[in-house]
Amino acid sequence: MEVPTSLAGYAMPGHGIAPAEHLLGLPGFWPVFYAPVWDEFVAEPEAFGADSADVDEAASVLYEAEEVWPAFRIPMAGGHVLWIVHRNFPDDSGTDYLIAHPDWDRHAYLASIDGHFSGPGLSWPELVAVAESAPAGAEGVVDPGLRLLLLLPAFGDADLPEREAVARIAGALEAVGAAAEAAPGLAERLLDHGFWEAPSWSVRGGSPLSGSAVLPSPLALCDGEYSPRTVRLGLGITAEQERALADALAGGSRDQPVTAR
Repeated sequence: MEVPTSLAGYAMPGHGIAPAEHLLGLPGFWPVFYAPVWDEFVAEPEAFGADSADVDEAASVLYEAEEVWPAFRIPMAGGHVLWIVHRNFPDDSGTDYLIAHPDWDRHAYLASIDGHFSGPGLSWPELVAVAESAPAGAEGVVDPGLRLLLLLPAFGDADLPEREAVARIAGALEAVGAAAEAAPGLAERLLDHGFWEAPSWSVRGGSPLSGSAVLPSPLALCDGEYSPRTVRLGLGITAEQERALADALAGGSRDQPVTAR
């Protein structure tokens, strides 16, 4: 079974992982993709421009592929890739949000959507920055609206500019077939996460009394009870790699050009 090299430490024996961006064009994709968090959407596919037959087809290819797991690649600045993997074990299925880099010897968890959920993994500024900063010529999902919609299940932030968020999400939903009159209401529902409350995010500096020579992390921490980011993301990476990851989550840096699409 083929597995992307950067996910070798994540993959399980007997299971492959394959990019599946072609599935984004299925009419029933979005209500099915959101079903693990917002299960009511599968009963109202018409709001997404789909019908029940479309939902059945999308559910089959997305959640019944047990040997080769479908995955979506969100390329980021600096060579990082955010992977969304449908972990289709028969008795332990879920969707994992991971960040990997060719120079790392591990991957970083952002969120898991399953019976033992963990998250959120992205703040609102990070969500928007990542969505809008696909590197030029990268493979994977580069459309900012599609990136935004794919990342929504891993997001949570108490400091949310709600009007801006609803407008952004509604616009992305309309672009994938949602009715214009239904899109704002769908966007509002997508901001109400069923697994966790909206937490706060902060970048914490070093203590002046600690006497430590270690520089504070540039990566934000989350105070959410279930978030993997209550500790530093990508534990074990070097300080330079940590700064590069923070740049990627901010949409890039001055020496890592990106193209907003």
